[in-house]
This record gives sequence, C-alpha cells and structure tokens, in this order.
Amino acid sequence: MSNPTPQTRRVSSKKLRRILHSLADDICDMQDGIILSMEGNTFNFHLDGGTVNITINEEGG
Repeated sequence: MSNPTPQTRRVSSKKLRRILHSLADDICDMQDGIILSMEGNTFNFHLDGGTVNITINEEGG
C-alpha cells in the first residue's frame, strides 16, 4: 500500500488564520497543558496520544 499524494494548493491568509485558530482551540480543549518543543524551524506540540509538527519553510513560493 502506498501513501497518497499530498494535496497542495494556495489558500488565503484569512482561511489559514481560521485553520490555525481552530487547530489551537482543538488542541487546548483536549488537555490542560501542552509540551512544546522547538527545533530549528519546527514547532512540536506533544499531546497525550500524538504529536503535531509545524515546520516553517522560509523559501518563498
């Protein structure tokens, strides 16, 4: 079984803000405290039962 090809598309800044806001609300609703680590340009949110990783790519596109 192969991994599906990721979907790539441009979204508006407004839509990205809504997505990140919703993600932050969902994470904070799941538990009272979050372990956050930063390594280079990657933020890692360590949750009970999983991890959310956000990597910032500074190359324009």
